[in-house]
Amino acid sequence: MKKIVTLLAAFLFTIAVYAEERPITFGELPQNAKKFVLTYFKDVPVEGVYMERRASLTQYELKMAEGLELQFDRTGICTEIQKKKGAIPDVVIPKKILDVVKANFPKSVICKYEHNGRMYEVELDNDVVLTFSNSFRLVDVDK
Repeated sequence: MKKIVTLLAAFLFTIAVYAEERPITFGELPQNAKKFVLTYFKDVPVEGVYMERRASLTQYELKMAEGLELQFDRTGICTEIQKKKGAIPDVVIPKKILDVVKANFPKSVICKYEHNGRMYEVELDNDVVLTFSNSFRLVDVDK
């Protein structure tokens, strides 16, 4: 029993060391992230800014008014945008992705956008998820 408790404590300590999320100020964001927010979301109030560190990964998350959440990598490149209700502004979505969405789902709006460096993924307000290659070729539709 003592061995199990010791192993559990070591495991929890490891998680705490390798996964830390802490609040930071807007000014502590990487320059690219600040520029992105001020360019596309300057009129949306920021409710919280967080930095998360896990082993070799650092990322930043902004929680904003209107149910808007933004995520950035360690260099300040936007990797995810999500809006709880309503559409993400078209201006932040690559044009080729917008063209596919408007042609095939004209009554839907994009409420989530992700780019992981290899693929793009957008979720529509009707729960359809579209996956695109880095060259913006539609590779999957999940309904």
